[in-house]
Amino acid sequence: MDYSKKQGITVPFRESKSGFIASNAISAVRSPNSLRIMAYIISAILLILFIILTYVPWVQTVAGKGQVTALVPGQRPQNVNAQITGRLVKWYVQEGQHVEEGDTIAVLQDIDSKFLDSALLENQEAQLAAIESRRNSIMSQLNALRQQISAESSARDASVRSSLEKVQQAKQKRIANEERIKQNTLDLSVAKQRFQDRKTLYEKGLLSQRQFENAQLELQRADVGFNSQMAEVEAARRAENEALENVKNKESEGTSKIVKVMADESKALETVASIDNSLFKGRSEMNAMFSRRSASVVRAPSKGKIVRLYTIGTGETVKQGEKLAILAPEMKTPAVELTISGNDAPLLTKGGKVRVQFDGFPAFIIRGWPGATVGTFGGVISVIDAIEDESFGGQFRIIVKPDPKDEPWPTSDYLRPGTQASGWMQLNVVSLGWEIWRQLNGFPPTVSKPVNATYSKEVIEADSEKE
Repeated sequence: MDYSKKQGITVPFRESKSGFIASNAISAVRSPNSLRIMAYIISAILLILFIILTYVPWVQTVAGKGQVTALVPGQRPQNVNAQITGRLVKWYVQEGQHVEEGDTIAVLQDIDSKFLDSALLENQEAQLAAIESRRNSIMSQLNALRQQISAESSARDASVRSSLEKVQQAKQKRIANEERIKQNTLDLSVAKQRFQDRKTLYEKGLLSQRQFENAQLELQRADVGFNSQMAEVEAARRAENEALENVKNKESEGTSKIVKVMADESKALETVASIDNSLFKGRSEMNAMFSRRSASVVRAPSKGKIVRLYTIGTGETVKQGEKLAILAPEMKTPAVELTISGNDAPLLTKGGKVRVQFDGFPAFIIRGWPGATVGTFGGVISVIDAIEDESFGGQFRIIVKPDPKDEPWPTSDYLRPGTQASGWMQLNVVSLGWEIWRQLNGFPPTVSKPVNATYSKEVIEADSEKE
């Protein structure tokens, strides 16, 4: 009887070419079918895992935390401060109230001793009106003086022209008398020669006494005519000189009058300048009063909602610059302000993609697979600070704005300034195995080297030459 059958075990066997039966011991050490199946499954899993680690993509990210803000500075929350030191008279708004730009928030009473008089502004206006009236009066006098200067100039010019005409007439008369004196001189010379000739003839007895006396009489008449003409020439010369002197006198007299009026004009101009200076100072003081009075009314700097009123009761004194309220303008362009470490800052570039998750909005996040993430919103990097910010613990600040190509962000009714947010800045796409290996070894993310990321050799040499 077969031993295997006695034991109730069926052992397969085969007959060799020599006709012997295989050993039962070798058959007993063979692996069961379940172990082989398990080995196949484990091998398949390892193969699939290898394929996943090698070919499945993973997006490297840099994480940052921050809060919601406005991209435009004018839409960010603003402190409404007291512009003057004064006493609170009345509140005109309540917390949560919507206000328009210029709406009254509160009214203060100025406690500065210079501005306590309620009629100070009216008195200043009356004083300025009096100064302006005096200035108008001086300006009228100034215009009259200028007209007088013009009239005196015209009178002087007319008088000088008239005197010059008289000079011309005296000159012409002198020239005519000088021409006549030439004829009288010739007549006198002829009369003298004729008298000498007749005297010679008379002494020789060749001429009668009557003829001699006639020659003597002609000589006397010629001499009298010459002397008379000479007197007229001298008179014409004196008249010409007097006319010239009169021209000088007229010009000097007219100029003297003009100079006197111009002196009065100069004094009037000095008075006007002094009045203008007083007007400038008075108007500056009035503008200061207007500004002071306007500053006593606290107005909304922009359209928005009153978020908080500080606990200041009516009648309490506030100092200049003290906070009275916080105004949240209507946020039309939301953004997220995130902080990142100095190690991660060089990895980011402006325009890089970001996934943002806001507090209060449920999200299922897989950092490396943005497409599988639910509840986050797309953004792009708008600003990267060039220096570290001490207010953020020495970290760097970036501002993320909505991605126009992605799903819109929630409206300002739900996404309020100050809402906490988390962001994941997307870097290069690598394999899943590479990312696991990087994380295990603590290596930084892999990024493409940007253009001009380092200084060129030429720039370094140029800087060295300058030094």
